[in-house]
Amino acid sequence: MPFNRRQFLIATTASGLYSALQFQAQAVIPEIMVAGKSLKVSGKNYAWEWNAEDDRFRLLDQQGGEIFSAPLQPVISVQQNGARKALSGALQDYRLEHNRAVWVYAGEAGKTTVAWRFDGNGIWIEPVAFESTSSVDIVSCNLFSAADGEAAKPALAAEYLVIPGNSESNALSPILRTSMGLQMKTSLGRAGTGIIQQWALPSHFFTGFRGAPSYAAVPPKSDLSQSFCCGLSEIPNADLFLEQKSRRCQLIFEYRGDLWGHMRGPGKFTLGGGLYCCLAPNYRDAIRGYYQGLIGAGIVRPKINSGKKNAAMLSPQWCTWGEQVAVNKYGTLLDQKALQQFYDELKSSGMKAGMLSVDWGWEDRYGSLTHSPTRLPHFEQFLDRVRADGMRIGIWAAFLRCEDPSVLGLTRKHMLLKRDGTPYSLQEEEVTYYILDITHPEVEKVMRERARSFMKRYKPDLVKFDFGYEIPALDTVAPYDKQWCGERLLAKGLEVVVGAMKQENPDVVVMYYHLSPLFTEHLDLHSSDDLLMERGEYELEANRRFFFSSLCGEFGMPTYGSSGYDWASAPDMWFDSIPTGTIGALSTFQGPDIDGGRPTPQMFATFNGLTHLVRPANQFIVEPLDPIFAPATRGAHASSWARYENGKVVLVALRTQRLDGGAGKADFGGFLGTTAPVVISSQTEESLDQATKLGVVPYGAGQLTLKHKLSGMVRITEHYFGGGSMSRNVSPEKGTLLVPLRQAGNDGVPLEWIAIEWLAS
Repeated sequence: MPFNRRQFLIATTASGLYSALQFQAQAVIPEIMVAGKSLKVSGKNYAWEWNAEDDRFRLLDQQGGEIFSAPLQPVISVQQNGARKALSGALQDYRLEHNRAVWVYAGEAGKTTVAWRFDGNGIWIEPVAFESTSSVDIVSCNLFSAADGEAAKPALAAEYLVIPGNSESNALSPILRTSMGLQMKTSLGRAGTGIIQQWALPSHFFTGFRGAPSYAAVPPKSDLSQSFCCGLSEIPNADLFLEQKSRRCQLIFEYRGDLWGHMRGPGKFTLGGGLYCCLAPNYRDAIRGYYQGLIGAGIVRPKINSGKKNAAMLSPQWCTWGEQVAVNKYGTLLDQKALQQFYDELKSSGMKAGMLSVDWGWEDRYGSLTHSPTRLPHFEQFLDRVRADGMRIGIWAAFLRCEDPSVLGLTRKHMLLKRDGTPYSLQEEEVTYYILDITHPEVEKVMRERARSFMKRYKPDLVKFDFGYEIPALDTVAPYDKQWCGERLLAKGLEVVVGAMKQENPDVVVMYYHLSPLFTEHLDLHSSDDLLMERGEYELEANRRFFFSSLCGEFGMPTYGSSGYDWASAPDMWFDSIPTGTIGALSTFQGPDIDGGRPTPQMFATFNGLTHLVRPANQFIVEPLDPIFAPATRGAHASSWARYENGKVVLVALRTQRLDGGAGKADFGGFLGTTAPVVISSQTEESLDQATKLGVVPYGAGQLTLKHKLSGMVRITEHYFGGGSMSRNVSPEKGTLLVPLRQAGNDGVPLEWIAIEWLAS
């Protein structure tokens, strides 16, 4: 059925989000017509057609407009006798099997079989079956491509592409117009391409749409068409890339059998990976449709956590990283005195973080998973003191790095090896390290033991798994066990390391950078860090990242939204991250931040107030209330947000002035109005207009107007920085409650938050 936001929200029940997603993803068989040498499919919100004459398919929206088109036959890139070839063949046969279409192509090197399955909501593309009849090494399987002699060239035509994590830098927008003619190979998985893509790896999908001509004489009703999303339905044993060239793109599953000899014909091969493609009114909803498709098919199950785990996961954090950078105490420079000083400054600031996260530098050396006995001789006692103060512990680790294999009882042969048999190495200042080959049985055994020992010894509530994106692509290294090539290598690392940690503590929270639902079994919390390249506009880039990551709450993956490296932008970042998970900070207390600023009591008060508004659930729906989609600069942003749980709106963050300076949202749902920016959250499981307790954090002076379904006396309590409070009882007039908003009391002490409670009549 077509996406219906209202039905979707109403359908969420107390039994969890999964039932609502099943409701949305009913596999209705679409209408399929065979006419001569063509196929036409009509789904609930899409149309698809293919013609044998040019073997090209077209995906159309409900108005008949083309969203994208491409060749149906994949191109298999092989190497034979030292020469590269791009293989394609002639269409030999095609047939329809109920709602599944099958095409067979015959070529000089073998036979290729392609199968697509159509349901009412989208299209399932099965892995490619390739039967090689000659001695060739498979280099890659290229979808939406055309053979061009030695190479496969991009052939998918789409006016706009949207790639959420195509760059760590906001200098390159996720919204790309193909007419720009970029020549770029972007990773959709864990492997890099030379473009820094850290924050959203892996995503495992890309999206796109058709825009309105900028020179149109008569402006259209909308500046964009429906959008598609095309994403993995399984984790492939290949590196996954999206290549743009000559205003076209292609999806590449790279195997590099020419380097490693593990994909050599003759023989039968399963290439590529399963894909799901769907359409929606905009690309954010198309990504939602992709997630729903995987959940509805039982491929992904939304995470159901214990209350203990959610409490740790959503605990507001303060991370040492920014402070370490500010005072040059990161890596091997971190010592006991500096760590204690960081914590003392946090406590004396009055900032009420619920978790202290210790970042890079605590380890003796990469791979040991033990603290440095010389630099941090009292590390364990320090962690005990933090816990005794009522705070949780987070610990950073680059689990797959190894500085000295002998410390682990391993050798350099147990590291990821290059083609010449030497270990792949990286240099970080004066330290050389390797990447563990987790597919070696000896390495797996050691890492399971190390991970469990790490958990037993340090007892972290949260672990930041970092640098999984550092695993090189197959053009550089390959694992010992070739069944774990490509994307599966990170999956293997997570299964071993995270699996061992969760054996020791099932409630430990694992945080990583990713937007893919396919690693949900192992990863718990999405991190929007790191914003190191966004100096001067941290809050704008963070808002864009939340625009995409907020969708992960629909499969049980909240977002940790920390600050950037200055204090001035932090309150805006907290405003945007509170609807989709939790808040954090990593700026320095010791002196001026990166832009010469210092924190103020008002900033600490805002942080403290928002800690009371963090919702305790890990499954939710976040809707941008004023989204912008199409422009490359302003697109993928929203100024205001609403959060739903079990079909009820439980949190609203309203900016009365948009990020672009225009008039923003001053009301919501017909029952809530404001004259100042504000965040309001239910303190119960009921919706905002029915809850007996509400929390409010003002971002300015004004008035909140609330038409509530409960009657009777209301107590309004203002909580101030430092612990003071002031209460008064009021009686709503004609069912309308008026709440003055301000950020400081009469004596100038900053306001943290306002508690609103309906008293029993």
